[in-house]
Amino acid sequence: MTKVKIRFWIVVFLVIAAVSTPASALGGGGTYTHPIPEDVQVGDVLVGHSQDSDWLIPGYWTHSALVAYRENGEWYVVEAWFSGVRVITLREYLERYDSVALLRVSAPEDTRAGAVGFALAQVGKPYDFAMWTKQVYGRSYYCSELVWAAYMVAGGPDIDAHPGFSWKYLWGVAPQEIYDDSDTAVVYQHSA
Repeated sequence: MTKVKIRFWIVVFLVIAAVSTPASALGGGGTYTHPIPEDVQVGDVLVGHSQDSDWLIPGYWTHSALVAYRENGEWYVVEAWFSGVRVITLREYLERYDSVALLRVSAPEDTRAGAVGFALAQVGKPYDFAMWTKQVYGRSYYCSELVWAAYMVAGGPDIDAHPGFSWKYLWGVAPQEIYDDSDTAVVYQHSA
């Protein structure tokens, strides 16, 4: 079987799994209540875990988003979701997961702002189901690929703990790898 055929069948499997799984099992129907972190900054990375979801994603942390801006006292994040790249409130993000962590990227403020600018420019792009690989400039993004690409475009650092091939993550970047990277530090973590 050629690499193209293998990739095709993996994509078919992922699409079928995503379409046939209820929204609540995709991290979208939780009723968890987390306190809003106090030390939030533009460019921080959120990672989330739900016991009911994301069984296809390797690692404990299975979804990521980027803190984008604050407006009228409410923080907003940009994320790649199954419906595409979008902006939601921090509160909406926190409600979906039973465990969340806020990560600070070791980068100057202008790099962090540049990462957010890139991520916001991707709003409306479709979801990328090819999670075994990653690209900086793509027509679609999965959650951790968007966060990783945003920092790559802004001048780094590379927040993929395994930037090459690994048997667990293949050539992609998973939320767990962003959490594990030496260029990110946990500033808030909470489990319901």
